[in-house]
Amino acid sequence: MRRILDPPVLLRVLAPLILLPLLGLAARPHALAALQQQVGWARAFRAYPTLAKGLAAVVGYQPWRPELWEQAGLYAFQGGDYENALLALRRAESEGRLSPLGSLYLGDAYRQAGDLEAAATAWEAARSGVDAMDLARRWLEIHEGTGDIPAVTSDLQELVALRPADVQLRYRLGLHLAAQQPVDALPHLAQAADLAPSLKPQADYLINSIRTASLAGDPAYLLLESGRALASIGEWALAAEAFRASIAAAPEYAEAWAYLGEAIQQLAVSGSAGIEEQTADDRPLTGSSSPAGGDHAPQGLTELEKALALDPRSLAANTLMALYWQRQGSYDLALEHLYKAIALYPDNAALQAQMGSTLALSGDLEAALGAYRRGVDLAPLQAEPWRLLAGFSVLHEYLLREEGLPAARRAAALDPKDPANLDMLGQVLLLLEDFSTSQRFFQTAIDLDLGFAPAQVHLGLVYALQGDTRRAYQAWKGVTAGAPGTPAAEQAERLIKNYFP
Repeated sequence: MRRILDPPVLLRVLAPLILLPLLGLAARPHALAALQQQVGWARAFRAYPTLAKGLAAVVGYQPWRPELWEQAGLYAFQGGDYENALLALRRAESEGRLSPLGSLYLGDAYRQAGDLEAAATAWEAARSGVDAMDLARRWLEIHEGTGDIPAVTSDLQELVALRPADVQLRYRLGLHLAAQQPVDALPHLAQAADLAPSLKPQADYLINSIRTASLAGDPAYLLLESGRALASIGEWALAAEAFRASIAAAPEYAEAWAYLGEAIQQLAVSGSAGIEEQTADDRPLTGSSSPAGGDHAPQGLTELEKALALDPRSLAANTLMALYWQRQGSYDLALEHLYKAIALYPDNAALQAQMGSTLALSGDLEAALGAYRRGVDLAPLQAEPWRLLAGFSVLHEYLLREEGLPAARRAAALDPKDPANLDMLGQVLLLLEDFSTSQRFFQTAIDLDLGFAPAQVHLGLVYALQGDTRRAYQAWKGVTAGAPGTPAAEQAERLIKNYFP
């Protein structure tokens, strides 16, 4: 009988113990079982980061299961651990075990890391195996973030082709086409107006503006008017795109340059993509005739100066330049351009209102009142000059009973179907502490236009002043939810913070 320690016998006994580690098959049953139990618990409780790390650790014990790398990457991404998601999904890719869904999320992980080129490559690899909507929406988000309006338009066209019944997508496509090819926007805007009552006022306004301007047969003018309509509904980035397109069609078009300067200022204030915030060094000194140009010229000034150089008599160029200097606090320069515009267009009531606004900001309320009165005298049968006079009185709480109240009543009498007129009358009465009557006018304005947010804000203020904070809160929250991003919503937010700290 051979002894166990004889070399041939010992070799046969030890061979499995030597070969198992070399083959990567060394069994560590207790650690692996505990790890698998941990993975199970993490899956049950949706602890995705823990689950991802557990699956990656399992592959360490079982390297013949490379498909777990993709699972680990997907769970890491779901848990917000984008760095480890990228590592795991790249490992799955290198192992040749990445599915189209995995490629989609690999692109997302690259995007989180800021590598859009690698993201694009991964998304293209996923194209054959995932919903086209998923890819199109991802590109839409990318292009919206970079402010690439033509690319956004292309993305929206693809999305509308995939989901033709999606009214919001179709409306957004109509807005983007209005900035580049206004006539092509009409069918999309018309369908949005027909199917979504909440979009109808904006869509109809754009449609009417585009149709009217198209009658002139001038592409540059059509783009200018479409841009102005976009600006009037707050779509300043698209408006700027339309003004640039107008300039491309007619480089010497002074009005297009002027409105582009205004759009650039609006975008600078909102911090939109592609427009840098104005720095302290960029602000002109009060009383200076013109700041230094070049790289430190304030946002929009170059375009406004270009407009005036092209046409010194342009009403748009002079009034928008005046508005520019008013914002800078250079009221003397603003008044200089307004006096020039009034000399050129003495019958324009709106110019008198702008003059009144600038004089009021400079502190001369008596002179401002005179300008507003001249505006009323120029158009006594139009409601707007009367409403602007009342608004001046409300804003500065100046001669409310003597000037503000009669002007507001006159505006409401001339056009009682305009909610803005009723809202203005309500504001005057509110400041005069006639709460019940002001409440009635605010409510009537809302009844005329359920989406008229300023009246809802003011109605909430009436409730608050009367001690009904519950209804006040409901009114203001309705504005923040129904008209987000608007001045009315910002005012409602401030009131909520003041009354409900």
